[in-house]
Amino acid sequence: MRFSTLTILILLGILAQAFGCGDDSAGPDLQPVASSLAPDSGTVGTQVAITGSDFIPGATVTFSGLPAIAVEVPASTTVLAYAPDGITAGSIYDVRLTNPGGKSSDLPQSFRAVGPVLQSVNGVSKPSGIRGSTIIFEGKSFGDLADRGTVWFSDDSGTQIAATVVSHDNWTDEFIVTTVPNAAGDGPVWIETATGVTDSIAFRVSDGATFSPSQINWTVTTSLPSASQGLEAVFLSGEEAGTTNVLYVSGGADGSLSPSSAVWRASIDGTGAIHSWASETSLPASRAFHCMTLATPFNALVDTTDAGHLYVLGGMDGTGAPQSSVYRATIASDRSVGGWGIENALPEPLHSAGVVLFRSWLYVIGGATSGNAPMASVYRAPIAFDGRLGPWEAQTPLPAPRAYAAAVQFAGTLYVVGGDGGTVAPGSASTSNSESSRIYYNPLDIRNRTLAVSWTQNPSSLIKSVAKHTALAAGGTILVSGGVYNGAGSSATEHQYASFDLDGTIGSFGGATGSQTIGGSSGAGGSPFFNHAAIVYVDGVGAAHVVILGGAEIGDPSTALDGAYYY
Repeated sequence: MRFSTLTILILLGILAQAFGCGDDSAGPDLQPVASSLAPDSGTVGTQVAITGSDFIPGATVTFSGLPAIAVEVPASTTVLAYAPDGITAGSIYDVRLTNPGGKSSDLPQSFRAVGPVLQSVNGVSKPSGIRGSTIIFEGKSFGDLADRGTVWFSDDSGTQIAATVVSHDNWTDEFIVTTVPNAAGDGPVWIETATGVTDSIAFRVSDGATFSPSQINWTVTTSLPSASQGLEAVFLSGEEAGTTNVLYVSGGADGSLSPSSAVWRASIDGTGAIHSWASETSLPASRAFHCMTLATPFNALVDTTDAGHLYVLGGMDGTGAPQSSVYRATIASDRSVGGWGIENALPEPLHSAGVVLFRSWLYVIGGATSGNAPMASVYRAPIAFDGRLGPWEAQTPLPAPRAYAAAVQFAGTLYVVGGDGGTVAPGSASTSNSESSRIYYNPLDIRNRTLAVSWTQNPSSLIKSVAKHTALAAGGTILVSGGVYNGAGSSATEHQYASFDLDGTIGSFGGATGSQTIGGSSGAGGSPFFNHAAIVYVDGVGAAHVVILGGAEIGDPSTALDGAYYY
């Protein structure tokens, strides 16, 4: 039998109607099947994902009769619903999904309304921050709508102050991003939602720092136990009653670049003056030109029964070879250093790299590998609650290889300052013409702690290209000290400083010379220095202090220094 073209088209049309093709009239009458939802608890505005089949755009969702605030149907297998106004903490709700045609599917007793839980602020349980700086609250059941909750701070009189959340994207069920209010003071912070109020966390405002690099006056304090260059130092604040500020120094090398395994501890008073040094548990092996950092309950989510965890990463051994080893030691509540254990090794051997800690993640940036070849690699590893390190992951590399640079974290942005892009020996004090004055920065993703896809060059550069220096963030200012640069022999630009801007950039740099130097002819009586260590801290009245330790003499690099100076 033969059919005309018209007959065929008519038959196809009839079949299409029979099977619902090309006609949505049967779509709304589909029977939806809701199989599960997650999360199964939350507050008003918590986004709940319902999975199943045959979901139709225009579907509605109710929680025991209360209509969801909003419903989205991104696919026939997924519906997103925002938990409704009117739910109360402790109550359990039946969730019903209804297609436009009226057919529905129930998930009985599937959602519990709970109060919010605040776990950490800026990734720590003992937070501090600068007024106006970005701050991240982490926890559970905050909801996913910014207009259904409030972040509270306290002012100096104890009055509660609401923080501003700029957009809905900055408020999720587990993360809230805001800024420290200008009127905030030391005191509790907490989250309030329609179903309750979180426990509070004590917050310390640290922007009272009176740090002013243009008014630097360096003072000599207790020298290191022995002359050392390529050493590392960290500071542990005496936050709890009955404890003291403590400074830890590890490793380093003498003038012949023979490394040490020594670890030293000294108490440090409110002005920056160092008291006598005491020997602590030595490193498992000698190290110089390594990285060291400290995780405490104030900068990482670690066990609060310990004062902190020390990490020593990479460095050079006694043969001058770069190492990939990572060591960790727990600092007890009495500030003593326990035995050192071995953690996950770096992906490659490195010396003279930078290290930054942000919200329970360690970032190792640049450095030099075998043959003193500079690297552009960036790695990160998570810090567990007990202080152990997880596996290392590669991150966005630097735009160019950098060794002997300085790495700084400020308000959730990583900065790499100066450094050398050439193949340079760590003990050399000669300018290589491959030093850099550039600064690169990269904002960290507050949710997953990853770096952006590229680093950005800062609009302003250092006054002079420099390597083998230090850089510290203090009171909203970055201070770059010492190092190898043109004119270092006379301490011509011993200190370079600039302000951090709100957009993440760093402003124009000024310099400290003359009586504001350690090594200048009219300075504090020291020598022009490089390969030193430096720490910064804010004392109890809000004043920032910088301590510079050891290094080698620019004019005679075979002479290691034992001097210690504070401002």
